[in-house]
Amino acid sequence: MTTPEARPLTRMRFITTAVMVGTVSLVGGLALILSAGPWWHPVVVAPSFGVAVWLASRWHDPPRLAVLVSALALAQATWVAAVLVRIDVPAVAPVAIVGGILVVSRARLRGLWAVALLAMIGATGLLSMVNSPGSTVGYVAGALFYATIFIATFWLNDIAWRLFTELDAMRAAEAELAVVKERMRFAADLHDIQGHTLHVIKLKAAVAARLQHVDPERVAAELAEIERLTGETIDQAQHLVNSTRQLSFTSELANATALLTAAGMDVDISGEDTRHAADEEIFALVLREGTTNILRHPAARTVTIAITDDALTISNDGAPATARPERGLAALRERVARSGGALSVSHDGGSFTLSLDLVRAAA
Repeated sequence: MTTPEARPLTRMRFITTAVMVGTVSLVGGLALILSAGPWWHPVVVAPSFGVAVWLASRWHDPPRLAVLVSALALAQATWVAAVLVRIDVPAVAPVAIVGGILVVSRARLRGLWAVALLAMIGATGLLSMVNSPGSTVGYVAGALFYATIFIATFWLNDIAWRLFTELDAMRAAEAELAVVKERMRFAADLHDIQGHTLHVIKLKAAVAARLQHVDPERVAAELAEIERLTGETIDQAQHLVNSTRQLSFTSELANATALLTAAGMDVDISGEDTRHAADEEIFALVLREGTTNILRHPAARTVTIAITDDALTISNDGAPATARPERGLAALRERVARSGGALSVSHDGGSFTLSLDLVRAAA
């Protein structure tokens, strides 16, 4: 059964084959039938012409070279006989058709094959000097004309076919790339949902473990919070599958403040949340990723979050002396860029800063 992806190629194969067979049958057949000769002239040419039409119907997938050479030998023998018994010039059609198929089926040295074929056809036309010297020029010129027409028809059709197959391959590659990009986007969103929450659960589990013998009520509260976060993560994953998830920057800001404070860090928030609604998810994603990165390095004691209309900056102290790997930031940076923004990271001594800037990209 033909797949939907293969249907355009199948239709193009049918169209080009129909054009080829139609051209061969119309030009060659009419030329033979309407030629001014006895009734038996077309009969002599008919076997080789039938073979030529059959090969033309399979020009996309021609038989092996031995079959083509055998068909060419039959057509050439017919052409030689036609010249010797003074059958009209259209008798060259079978050898020109088979030769054209042979030329386009050769991946290398096509030009050389074409020249050799034309030379063979033209040389055969010179045999008319045996019994009709006055018609030699007409035989040679007419034969080369027909041969050139058929060879050029096959050659140009082959070029069109190859161009179409390349375009079809590009279309298929573009569709596959779109699928891959969508999978990458889904993976990035899934990382945003689960990566942050899992780090929070890990932190709260550690707190509960430390306090299990000291403060049972706090342990119960932490376990309840872990259960709530787990449920939210499941819900968000389901929303992601249904493409209905929408992050709220206000909720993420409140959540980040609570988490960082619970981890023993001082959180300083400056500016007002007046950014455009279209930037809601980008701001929330950057804040979530920044919070997750800070929680990975509990040495931080002070966190500063600066908010403006088109920018968000998250800074923390306690960063290690060596540059911090940008885990999870590569995919986020690409997503921010697609939204018309820029994401940058700076590491200055013990300070680490993650900055979102929408103005810089628009400038």
